[in-house]
Amino acid sequence: MAEAKASRSKQKQMGQFMTPEPLANRVVERLCLSARSRVLEPSFGDGAFLIPLIRRLLSLHEGTHSERLEKVLAKNVFGVEIDRELRDRALTRIAQEFGPLPRQHNLAHGDFFSTEYLQGFFDCIVGNPPYGGTFDPALEDRLDRMYGYWDGHKLKKETYSFFIARSLEWLAPEGTLTFITSDSFLTINTMSGLRRKLLDLCEVTIESLPDFSDEVNQATLVLHAKRSGPSDAVSIDGESLTRDAIALTDNFSWGLDPSMAVYFRGPTLGDFVIASSGMTIGKNELFVREIVDGQVEEPYHFEFFDEPITLERELYKARLNKLSPRMVERIRIQEREGATVRNVRITPRSRPFPKVRLPHPDYRYYNKADGGGVVYLPPRWAVYWRNEGEALLTFKKNGRWYLHGVGGRPYFGREGLTWSLVSSRINMRYLPAGYLFDSGAPCAFLRPGVSREELWFILGWCLTLEATTLLKTAINHTRNIQSKDMERMPYPWWVDAANRRAAVSLVEGMVKEALSGRAFARNSNEIGKLEALYALRQDCRGSDARGDLAPISCPD
Repeated sequence: MAEAKASRSKQKQMGQFMTPEPLANRVVERLCLSARSRVLEPSFGDGAFLIPLIRRLLSLHEGTHSERLEKVLAKNVFGVEIDRELRDRALTRIAQEFGPLPRQHNLAHGDFFSTEYLQGFFDCIVGNPPYGGTFDPALEDRLDRMYGYWDGHKLKKETYSFFIARSLEWLAPEGTLTFITSDSFLTINTMSGLRRKLLDLCEVTIESLPDFSDEVNQATLVLHAKRSGPSDAVSIDGESLTRDAIALTDNFSWGLDPSMAVYFRGPTLGDFVIASSGMTIGKNELFVREIVDGQVEEPYHFEFFDEPITLERELYKARLNKLSPRMVERIRIQEREGATVRNVRITPRSRPFPKVRLPHPDYRYYNKADGGGVVYLPPRWAVYWRNEGEALLTFKKNGRWYLHGVGGRPYFGREGLTWSLVSSRINMRYLPAGYLFDSGAPCAFLRPGVSREELWFILGWCLTLEATTLLKTAINHTRNIQSKDMERMPYPWWVDAANRRAAVSLVEGMVKEALSGRAFARNSNEIGKLEALYALRQDCRGSDARGDLAPISCPD
């Protein structure tokens, strides 16, 4: 949430992760520069890229040192830095190495998204844009309208992605953008617009960085994009991945191993199931109870009351604490007239807490993120749900704006499948009918008219190592496994009728055993048998998706 981001430490709020000088030097050494080059560093920090840039460009000019420095800083090098302290530190470092700065230079203190240049002005843009930073609230909605989509595909509102999108506007034809950035945009669906934009406008090369710095755990890469028109492939660590292969994946993935393209030539799981995340309560401890020996303890009283409507309260609850003038006037009228809204007061009970044996009409089993169990896990949690969740839903409705919706509500109580949101493996489990579910444990449910047999067939497939490999390589290589990631998974169309029958029978039997108390693990014999039943047949394999891509080269 924007409000949460705004309260973080300065480094995290601004997305500041300083580039080690040796790495910045290596990147600058590979740039194609001339005495006429106009180079932009749109978030120059303490000057890690500026210093080697100035050093290289000085060598391309003639005259005295001061004359050459004036030419470089007046005509070649441009930069923006939002953090005044870092900007001043960069200017000090430049002066220490090259001497006093000329009166006229282009190293500005400001917000890159508020800085204007002529389109096509720069021959080269280089740097390390902020990762996970906070946008100026006054700008973020406008920026989302400008850069949030490309040709109808989402471009996530993330500082580094919008830096890339905006920088592409300032590149001259044949100009190059070279950024050190997170590798998270390679597969996630919310960055499919960025991947499409880059290929529609540029020739793209990706180089993984095995080690950025000690302060960064996120995998990083060097993105090199030459604005030379549409490309039919992207080069990733020396391997060419064709656009045709990328287009086989619903998320336009750049993580696809070319040898895996064959899996994506058929239907997806989304043709058979619809996946959904669950609800966010906002304060789980008020409503969620751990089940112990088939019972829960109830530590709270719930009392409903009418709360006066006030503008102050409504502004506090609103996104970015802003409301439209029309809404403000409406609330002021309600406040003057003494209008109220129904709310709930939650107060602690005296110990010992009363115990309630489940099942009970006031509670529903609650599907939360629970470790790495597979096939099935007995319910560990229940949620207070008297009168169809009256207290919980009233609490959410009176909270901040992002709590008002009830994610997954149309699917509450349905039989389906579930898995851990954050995991390196697909920890797929059967979800019996009757559960409510949490946003941390996505679920999938059969589409209308789909045979129940598909539940067992899909569960078996998702328990295989190959399914996890496909998901974590091509669909979403990050720690998360979102609900829609599962819909984008290939459906095992290559499994013949005999192996399909065997898989369905095996999985159905495993679920029955698990419901009776057996705990399955990854090394269970039955899961080993599933690997063989779902293996891609040799006759299904075709040619891979490799192609040729010209190497990066400087123009004559």
